[in-house]
Amino acid sequence: MEDVFDIFGSVTISHAASREQLSVLYDAAQIVASGADLQKTLDEILSLLSAQFKFDLCVIRFLEEESMTLVVKSQQGMSSVHFGQSERNLNMDTYIGQAFLSNVTAVVNDTDFLDKPASAEIILREGITCFAHTPIILEGEPVGVLSAFSRSVKGIFTNEFVALFENLAGQIALAWRNDEQLQGLLEVHEQEREMQIAKNIQSSLLPAELPEMEEISVAGLCVPAHQIGGDYFDYLPRDGSCFDLIIADVSGHNIGSALIMAETRTFIHARADSLRQPSDMLHSLNRFFFDNMDCSDLFVTMFYVQYCPDKRTLSYSSAGHNHPLLWREKEQKVDPLDAEGLIFGIKPDVAFEQNSTPLGKGDILLLYTDGIIEAEDSSGEFFGMERLGKLLQEAGNLTSQEIIERIMNQVRIFTGLRHFKDDITLVVMKVLK
Repeated sequence: MEDVFDIFGSVTISHAASREQLSVLYDAAQIVASGADLQKTLDEILSLLSAQFKFDLCVIRFLEEESMTLVVKSQQGMSSVHFGQSERNLNMDTYIGQAFLSNVTAVVNDTDFLDKPASAEIILREGITCFAHTPIILEGEPVGVLSAFSRSVKGIFTNEFVALFENLAGQIALAWRNDEQLQGLLEVHEQEREMQIAKNIQSSLLPAELPEMEEISVAGLCVPAHQIGGDYFDYLPRDGSCFDLIIADVSGHNIGSALIMAETRTFIHARADSLRQPSDMLHSLNRFFFDNMDCSDLFVTMFYVQYCPDKRTLSYSSAGHNHPLLWREKEQKVDPLDAEGLIFGIKPDVAFEQNSTPLGKGDILLLYTDGIIEAEDSSGEFFGMERLGKLLQEAGNLTSQEIIERIMNQVRIFTGLRHFKDDITLVVMKVLK
């Protein structure tokens, strides 16, 4: 039979060790396996070590990377008042520093023979007769040090006892790793919870419902690539039967993009009464972005539409956004809508062109973000405006909502993916009368 004793695959010690030592190892492994929090686990391991072997002081220190010092995480026995500062700097002038930096246990069985003055002063002052420091090693790298001190016995750290001591340090390393993994999982869970809250807030900023009118039907959909995104669409009623439709795209798919989207919506709703024309709204938004927000790594595009059913006139302006598509039922053709204007925040003063066009019965307006036309198939080919225009051309008998659903289904078939790499937003307005 091999001279080995193995607990959870990490403890190895000679059979020559006493039953008492083996019992300590077993109990320590049970403490680690219990799943208690790290502090309780460390305290119980030191209590076990101190009680079984009558040490006057047992200490567990872990490396604090920010200060590069060994900081006490658990202690049994003499206080830090007796034993100097709790923190230990990392250098070879002390036995604890030597153990950590060399990754080798430092043992002094008789303090009458000390060769490190920095350690000797405090050791002799406190009447320590023998001590040991062993590194707490995880994946070959030290993360801390386990220390034990005796005032009454010399020579306690035999080879068998050092093996026990090092295996205890191995159990502590397991406890530390388990806690790190647990904290990582908890942090991820908290981040996911916060992202879900952000997603709910962002969803609440989109129109809860779109207008139901005899003359037109309107539908919209916003699908972020991740939990939150930078796409935005909105509907604003005006005097009489007129209303505004807005679609915008903030680059990125993160909290920053979502915050800028929220700022954009807030600005539009706050200024809607005083800014009555699409070009005026875009001009003020551009000034706001240039003056108040650092958009050096984020870009915002927008297409702003105003429609008055009684006049059958569509007015629109663009801030560097993708050209919407307009299906003209009478002419049986698809026209892109274009208006000159830069993306927001590049220059302080930008002239945003405002154009207008008449609409007739059966005409369909499609607003979209680039996530649609830039969706790629397995060979890297874009879905493109031509495919999108053809879908619009074939949508004469569909409702606005059905048009959106058909486009989404066709893009999914084209990409072969259920989820998209970029945010996707669609707004469809169909003239019924």
